[in-house]
Amino acid sequence: MCDRLFPECENPLVGDIVFLVDSSGSIGPENFELVKTFLGNVIKPFDIGPKKIQFGLAQYSKTTQKEFLLKDHADQESVLTAVQQLYYLKKSTRTGEALDFIRKDYFVEAAGSRVRELVPQIAVLITDGESDDPVETPAQQLRDHGVLVFCVGVGKDAQKQLKTIANPPQDHYVFIVDRYEDLHSLLDSLLKRRCRSLSTWGQQFSECRQVGAGGGKCQECCAGVADVVFVLKGSEGTGEDNFPFVLTFLSLIINSLEISQAKVRVGIVTSGPWLRVEAHLNTFTGKAELLHFIGLLPPREGGAKIGVALKLTWEMLFSEERGGRKNAQKVAVVIADSKSQDSVREAASSLRRDGATIYAVGVKDADPTELEEMASHPSSRHVFPRANFSSLRAETHSLLKGLCNGIAEKQRTAGGSSKDVERGGSVCQSGFGRFPSEEPNSNLKGNETFFCLSKLGSSRNNENNKKDQMETFNIIN
Repeated sequence: MCDRLFPECENPLVGDIVFLVDSSGSIGPENFELVKTFLGNVIKPFDIGPKKIQFGLAQYSKTTQKEFLLKDHADQESVLTAVQQLYYLKKSTRTGEALDFIRKDYFVEAAGSRVRELVPQIAVLITDGESDDPVETPAQQLRDHGVLVFCVGVGKDAQKQLKTIANPPQDHYVFIVDRYEDLHSLLDSLLKRRCRSLSTWGQQFSECRQVGAGGGKCQECCAGVADVVFVLKGSEGTGEDNFPFVLTFLSLIINSLEISQAKVRVGIVTSGPWLRVEAHLNTFTGKAELLHFIGLLPPREGGAKIGVALKLTWEMLFSEERGGRKNAQKVAVVIADSKSQDSVREAASSLRRDGATIYAVGVKDADPTELEEMASHPSSRHVFPRANFSSLRAETHSLLKGLCNGIAEKQRTAGGSSKDVERGGSVCQSGFGRFPSEEPNSNLKGNETFFCLSKLGSSRNNENNKKDQMETFNIIN
């Protein structure tokens, strides 16, 4: 059983976890022993076995050394013994080659990976400095392979590069301490985050197995070019109850889309007391890291204005500066559990006139009349007024059928594929104009005034501008 100190790990968990340990000359033999102690403490709370959690480990310096594979140890005692038998390698630091190594030699069926069974795949990198070889491409390939990448860094030298290796958002997947002696301070937060990731991913793919067409896993149905923005409305005190359904519904839809920068791009807006752009259309390059991100989204409680969120979607999210493409089908999917605090008519009409298709999904106390007011016509194909877990299969199938048909029709009328537009911009560019972070935007009309709280880049052409950074806007009456 998992340790009672970590209740997040108490539920039965299934996952394949591979440690990648820096054993280069900068570590030192004493610090290497501290790393081994840290690894043991991370492993102890988990139930280990072929049907539970499996651990693998590789260490690297100038070359990467295979210590034990996911299939090698079936109980906790043998895993802990193998960790304590690690010996220090010294020499240089080639993290990029090591990331490639575990992708090819560990996260494969021959090594014990259960990826075909939709078991979560997790890598934990532990290092104290920058690599002597490039890491961006190997890290991206590992994430695109469906692996959730955590990074533990010791010292400030490791921090910058680890942000290019780990999954977004960085504050969830990168852990930094100043000294090896402080590794123990990360134990609580790392275990909670990792157990939550295992649990969330497991729930999503369990639903996928039940709902997905084809009988074993979710299948992609949409292979066209589309820009899809999900607008998630905050709740008046009921977010914790409804949000698991919202995330599952969202995950099932995304599982059936061909997510990439060339095909279907996804953006996410959450609306509550604070209007948040959680992800732009050019934020995520693959399905795996997008699903991981969705699993970490917290409920946004409090009154929300869907009209303002739709206006934001129209003016910013679909802009070329944020990853929108001229020849892509524009789709907005609104998921709401109660009536909006503002009018949705004008903003929804602007979106539809601009060529966007709007789907409206109602949960619990959503207003059916308001959903019809937002959605494209006919409402019978674009409004789902009473979505719940019991209707999940039918609702997902119906929405996806309409969505895929719309994407295919747009592809035919556009005469072929579009050329990607991938340009970055400042946070307050596009439909909102350019304005300082403390000044209201004069381009917005009506009762709502927005304040840009932070200046964050989203260009994929600049690795220093991290793709997971979030924009937040305050709604003032």
